[in-house]
This record gives sequence, structure tokens and C-alpha cells, in this order.
Amino acid sequence: MTGDNQRPTISVVIPNRNDSAYLEMCLDSVLHQPVRPDQIIVVDDQSTDDSVEVIREKLTGVAGVEIIVNPICLGTMGALNEGLKHVTSEYVLFLSSNDYVTVGIFERAKFCIAKAGSPGVWSAMVYVSDECGHHLRLHPSSVVAMTDTFLPPDKCIRLAMSLGNWFTGTTLIYHRETLQKIGGFDIAYHGLADLLAALTISSIKGASFSPEPFGVMRLHSGGYLSKTLADFAELDTILARIESAGPKLSPALFSRTFCERTKHRFRFAAIRASGGSDLVKSFHTWQGYRYRTFDMLSPVLGNYGKLRIILAFLLLRPFDVIPMGWYRWMGFMWVMACKFQRKL
Repeated sequence: MTGDNQRPTISVVIPNRNDSAYLEMCLDSVLHQPVRPDQIIVVDDQSTDDSVEVIREKLTGVAGVEIIVNPICLGTMGALNEGLKHVTSEYVLFLSSNDYVTVGIFERAKFCIAKAGSPGVWSAMVYVSDECGHHLRLHPSSVVAMTDTFLPPDKCIRLAMSLGNWFTGTTLIYHRETLQKIGGFDIAYHGLADLLAALTISSIKGASFSPEPFGVMRLHSGGYLSKTLADFAELDTILARIESAGPKLSPALFSRTFCERTKHRFRFAAIRASGGSDLVKSFHTWQGYRYRTFDMLSPVLGNYGKLRIILAFLLLRPFDVIPMGWYRWMGFMWVMACKFQRKL
């Protein structure tokens, strides 16, 4: 599959556990596309609500559908890996059952992937919605290109060094064979596994990016990523694994500098996820002048949680200040301006 004339095949894997309240919107968003995915796989991970009934009612008789009911609970990443085993398409989107995609995602992804000639991943931007699925705003993710663009591996590595995460999971479409070659999603990374897989694959085969929203991320409590970031001890275990396992998969990406920056980025993410509350007692094991300074200055800010988050960002991620301003805020404003102009 290379060139404009031969479009890739794309599968969708939807892991689910007790999300029957959101399943119908998620499944409808996949089914009601002008260009449907070539394969739809739903993996129910031992739901105790009526999820399986909703899935079967919605998908029975639909071509290219496979419904998997796990005999035991595998967890989110385990369910994704189980779905990956059944994928036959060249590319695969892993769509959370409480999120959904917007019209045109598969058509645009197929066009961009064909034009790029088998990139490692394709991604786009996303909206943020409330728990009912109503759009609240465009998620201010990094805009790494102003038009549909292929980014070669060396550029992806530079972006990872400058930004850390520049993907949004709701729209991430992976090259199946490359994902399988790196072992699928490493369950030891918990809620960070999909991001680390995307960074690794893009550093090997490059990435295609579209600066338009094609997915919707639903805000809800108890998300898998939030749980990962809330466990500071487990987070340190994950960071140690990144340093040991990462270079074996992509030595060009997982340099000493990148691993060091990743440590500070994920620790900041843990602080931000907490809302900047009284965290100092929780991370006395985090060594270095950055954390000692935060430990010293944080009490001065009292109950001003947002100021604590800003302080943490400046201390832990000073290397991200300029790239974040350029790729996120300036790029985001450009995308919003384009959307406004199209409405005129």
C-alpha cells in the first residue's frame, strides 16, 4: 500500500467495560461514516452492566464486525492487545467506548496515509465534550503542521524531544505490523501505554498529521490515565521501565535526554492531574533541585492550586516553554482562525 491510488484498510478496536451509557454514541459515530472502517472489533472486558446486549443489538448483521467477550478481565491495555490479535487491516484505531469520532475521519485518514506511503501513525485533533457528549471546546493539543503533512522519523524524534506528547489518543491510527513488532501495548505502562507506543512507532516509521478535529474526548471521572498519574509510586516504576525498555525498541528516540525530560513531563502531569493540591508530602522521593525548589516555594502559594501548577511547569519543564507556546498556542489559534474563516 503506497501512493494516492491505493487506500489502506483500517480497523477499529473498541474496548469496553461497563460503559453501556456511552456505547451507542460511540458505535453510531463509527457506523455513520461516509467511508466506514473495513473491520470493527468490540472487546468487552467482563462488563457487569448491559453492555454486551447493547453491542449485539447495535452490531448484529453489520458486515466486518467481530464481538469478543473476554472470559476474564484483562484491563484496558490487555483488552486492546486482545483486539489487536484479531485485526486484519493494515491500520487500526483504538477507540475508547466513552469517546467517539466525527464524520470523515476514516476518509481523511485513508487519503493521508496513502499519500504519505505507510507512515507509522496518523493522528488529528479532537474536541472535548461534557459527560453527555456535548462539545465544550477544541482540545488545545500541539499543532505540528498547518496542513495534512507527513513527518519523517527524524522530525518525529525532534518533536518528541521538544514537546513530549503531540498526539491525541482518540484519533491515533497505528500501523498494525509495526505495533505488533514492538509487542503491542506494554501493560506495565498502564494508562501511558498508547502514547509511548505512538512515540516509538513514529520514531521508526514517521507520522502523518491533520490539523483538524476528527474525534471527541469525553470528560469523565475515573479515567485510566488519571488513575495512572494518581499513583506516584507506580509512576516511578513506569519511568524506570521507560529508561530500561525504551532504548531496546527505539534507541534513536529514547536517549538519556529524552528519558530525563519524559520523567519531568510525566511527574508534572501527575501534579496537574491532582489540581495542584497538597502534593509535597507525596513526592519527597523525587530527587533533584527542581523538586526541592517546588517543595520550598509551594507552601507560599497557599490554596492557589493553579499557581502551583504554573510553578511546577516552569520548574519541571522549562525546556517546553517555547515549543509549547509555538506549537500549542500559536498553532491552536491558527486552527481556530481557519475554522472561523470557513464559517464566514
